[in-house]
Amino acid sequence: MPTRKQRRRRAKDFRHDMRVFEVDAEGNEVPLAELRTPEEKKPRSDKQQPAKTKSGRILREPPAPSWHRALRRGGAMGGLMLVAFTFILRSGPLPQRLAIGLVYGLAFIPLTYWIDRTAHRTYQRRVAKAAAAGKQSPKKA
Repeated sequence: MPTRKQRRRRAKDFRHDMRVFEVDAEGNEVPLAELRTPEEKKPRSDKQQPAKTKSGRILREPPAPSWHRALRRGGAMGGLMLVAFTFILRSGPLPQRLAIGLVYGLAFIPLTYWIDRTAHRTYQRRVAKAAAAGKQSPKKA
């Protein structure tokens, strides 16, 4: 599978038509028009355009929030906090340190879910805003 850089380079070559032919595996010169797939030939419609930031960078869609993912990620961070409070911080008796570490560990689970939910909602708002801006753009005569 080509890397992202290789895909960008290939797309740039097609965009600028820098090459008229390409050499296939057997050494034959094949015109580029025959090598392009139907998806590369047709222009993308507005509905298929990915959401972009003001600078033009494509936004990566965050996954929808789920408690299962929050439990995994928040549980891992909570486990680290439990270890930190138990072994690194030596002030106070051990049961008290364990209790504080456990409380912090359990607090990470809803916090992680809230962060995922916020990121997903922000992405959805940006996509809706971009779609609304695309529909309201003035048409040139």
